[in-house]
Amino acid sequence: MADRQPTEFELHAYVDGQLDPARRFAIESQLTHDPERAAWVMGELSTRTALGLLAEDARPAAPAAVEQMARLGEKPAKRLMRPVAIFGGVSLAAAASLVLAWPAGPPGYVDYAVSSHRIAMMRASMPSQIEAPTLNAKEIESSTSIDLPVLPADWRVTDVQLFPTDEGPALLVAVTAGDGQRMSLFALKSRSDAPKRPSAVREGLQSVAYWRRDDMSYALTGDAEPGAIDARAERLVRS
Repeated sequence: MADRQPTEFELHAYVDGQLDPARRFAIESQLTHDPERAAWVMGELSTRTALGLLAEDARPAAPAAVEQMARLGEKPAKRLMRPVAIFGGVSLAAAASLVLAWPAGPPGYVDYAVSSHRIAMMRASMPSQIEAPTLNAKEIESSTSIDLPVLPADWRVTDVQLFPTDEGPALLVAVTAGDGQRMSLFALKSRSDAPKRPSAVREGLQSVAYWRRDDMSYALTGDAEPGAIDARAERLVRS
């Protein structure tokens, strides 16, 4: 239906130019009434344009493009390699040198956390997908060695799922906080370079706070601003 709201996957497909003209037009019409999503889409399109300008060896990069690339320092380098490759190998070495110069972003498992969160939110909106709201922390630890922090008393578990990763099984626990905020806690038994105290970043339409404890790595994902997600993650660390 042309009037249905675009999904997260459709917005990414829109930015990548993978939608048919009719659906692109429908999404563009809806974005005129959704300033927050429209701003995100424009930011992603601007990033692609900046990468394109930097890939043109024939002329110096526009100052605005350089400034845009500098602002991407908060993103993981590997996220930027896919769009860089689109513009061919002529300027790949120059672009790669910029990527290597940027600060390191979140550890790799954060990608899994964000992806699994989006899948969990999709499952919650599909009547055909049965959620599993029972959380047995002892059983999970016995079977997977995943050690979960104690959840706040006002957090209601809505779904519990295991996801495969390159480093073994990971657990996602979808929750609804007392104020109605929907989030997901991602836990993976893997020693990562995440900080011991939560650090939060914005990933598209979501924010994710990530941290580690010994050989456990965690991430808390939700739609709130990074500061709010970071504060909730601090509650988990203190537990």
